[in-house]
Amino acid sequence: MIRLFVRQMLMLLTSLMILTFITFGITRFFPQESLNHISSTSSQSNLLNEYIFYLEQIFNGNWGISQAHGTEVLDEFLTFFPATIELSVAALLFALIVGVPLGIFAAQNKNTWQDKFIVSTTLVGYSMPIFWWGMLLVLLFSLSWGLTPVASRLGFEYDILPVTGFMLIDTLLSDQPYAFEAFYDALHHLILPAIVLGTVPLAIFTRITRSSMIRVLRSDYIRTAKAKGLSQMRIIWVHALRNAMLPILTIVGLQISVLITGTLITETIFSWPGVGKWLLEAVHRRDYVTLHAGLLAIASIVVIINMLVEVLSFYANPKLRHKR
Repeated sequence: MIRLFVRQMLMLLTSLMILTFITFGITRFFPQESLNHISSTSSQSNLLNEYIFYLEQIFNGNWGISQAHGTEVLDEFLTFFPATIELSVAALLFALIVGVPLGIFAAQNKNTWQDKFIVSTTLVGYSMPIFWWGMLLVLLFSLSWGLTPVASRLGFEYDILPVTGFMLIDTLLSDQPYAFEAFYDALHHLILPAIVLGTVPLAIFTRITRSSMIRVLRSDYIRTAKAKGLSQMRIIWVHALRNAMLPILTIVGLQISVLITGTLITETIFSWPGVGKWLLEAVHRRDYVTLHAGLLAIASIVVIINMLVEVLSFYANPKLRHKR
């Protein structure tokens, strides 16, 4: 266990070091006056000294001042990041809650018309551009049917004091008389962006679950469970799904980067005040300080999450644990 922890920490530090190498190299192409907060001003400095000075500034939280707003970039990132996390978690839950049962149903009905329909639909969902899918759902559900709001996280008629930055939590923590109504409104605003962002992961989870379940259902212990007279529901949801979830758990870590990348487009379509929309606005304004800090922070978070998922996958797989 200690060796595994040490190995994962070394891999994490190595990944973060490579990441800082890349971002440090990118800063050489930015206008130097825009990145004075991370550039060594010593006349005797060389590339190594500049890199060490760069790391010191990053770890001290000195990410610079936004050229567009004149505020600390770190403060801006911490303000917008909870909205992105809330949207990404909602999209991930939507993809898992819908995708896993669909994959199980397709595996149980292999080579039937239901299976072929699900596989074809997931292929279409995986192939659709997010911006086109998002605008289509806005046109249909928001503008034509009026079922969901078009943009933002909360209606303008509600005044909720930000505490955690997560709107669903802040509405419940609020002492306003309309707190529950505000929670429902925030949930109402979250539904459509979460569906748009979670469509691609949903298609992937469905196909992975289907393939994994087909393999597990052919196992000897499943045939033994059937011979003992266990119900089909117990075999699927208790015995088979436990082993079939291992590949899904591994793929979840890879989908984190897909979700965060997708927020760049999804947050823009729905005017969602998150990191994706914040970075895209920085591109339009040529705010190099914001771009540098935001991309470094997001990339570091993706690396850390993938490492955590790898550790969880190791402990969830008995074969790997016994082998270790």
